[in-house]
Amino acid sequence: MDDRTLAGQLGSLPEGVAALPQAHQQDLADALREARRRQGRALAQAGNDALRFIPALLRPAVRRAMGL
Repeated sequence: MDDRTLAGQLGSLPEGVAALPQAHQQDLADALREARRRQGRALAQAGNDALRFIPALLRPAVRRAMGL
């Protein structure tokens, strides 16, 4: 799957979006990719922040259990 294109990221496109010029579709694809990166960073940060509430000796085991 080519995640650089909008169709690659979303699968089938709604009719209205598919009718947009390719340049506009690429702008949307770029915005979506950046939004997903920001979301991933925010989720990672939230996970790390939440681990601060776990006692230090238990953190490695909790990270392994969570797959971090």
